[in-house]
Amino acid sequence: MVTLKGLTRTLTIVKNPFSAILLKFRNKRTNITFSNGSIFLVTWSQFRFLRDHYDLVKKYNLKQLDSETFKITTDRYQLIGSQILIGTLNEIESGIYDCDCKGKVVLDIGGFEGESAVYLWTLGASKVVIYEPVVEHRKYIEENIRLNNMNAELYSEGIGNLDGEVTIGYNKTDNCFGLNTEIQNNKIKIKIKDISRIISESGAEVAKIDCEGAEISLVDVPKEVLRKIEYAMIEVHSVQIRRALIQKFESSGFVLEKSEECEGPVSLVYFKRLN
Repeated sequence: MVTLKGLTRTLTIVKNPFSAILLKFRNKRTNITFSNGSIFLVTWSQFRFLRDHYDLVKKYNLKQLDSETFKITTDRYQLIGSQILIGTLNEIESGIYDCDCKGKVVLDIGGFEGESAVYLWTLGASKVVIYEPVVEHRKYIEENIRLNNMNAELYSEGIGNLDGEVTIGYNKTDNCFGLNTEIQNNKIKIKIKDISRIISESGAEVAKIDCEGAEISLVDVPKEVLRKIEYAMIEVHSVQIRRALIQKFESSGFVLEKSEECEGPVSLVYFKRLN
């Protein structure tokens, strides 16, 4: 169903709105030209996403490379990935992962398509160690490492209390993979690695962790291992996990430097190790 709001927006920002509207009723990709001159060969669902995020399409000068792949070029870096990239990048560009990582090894858990790793690299990290369990994201991360001449290590694993394998239900392998509560039509097996080993082996001094609930595994990390990290930026996905992590980090000699609320029960917490 085409809503009045969607129709109005389509008529406002699309040069060939009739073609865009027909996408709703056609099982076929169509070239859609936006008012800034950008042309995308898209499906209806892709068009809706680009239309609803048109301000970001303009802001990041989004270019389409193939049916599913897009590219962003800024004055500091280049990124390729799915169209969702513009939303996740905009969140990162707001400064949520700004930190003192110059000359330091950064651990990036939940790498998605490599956008946070690239951003942390531009802040001066000496190396970024990336963990991303969805194998199909690996091609984007590898290309983003190459495009930005990064010193990086990439592992196709998630985090947990023990090494192993788990089955995750999902509908889309997007930036909310593993968190969606709606009916899940697909299943995927992912490798899990003990978070204590990850911290110890990475040599990281700074950690960014966004792994859709798996951050709870941090509560079982020995204090002496956790303290190898100087600064941790963690997205927590429930009030209970937030409380547990604050207790764990504070009892391990960290201070909660700041906390930012996101949507629903999700928040960002930042821990700094005390000397």
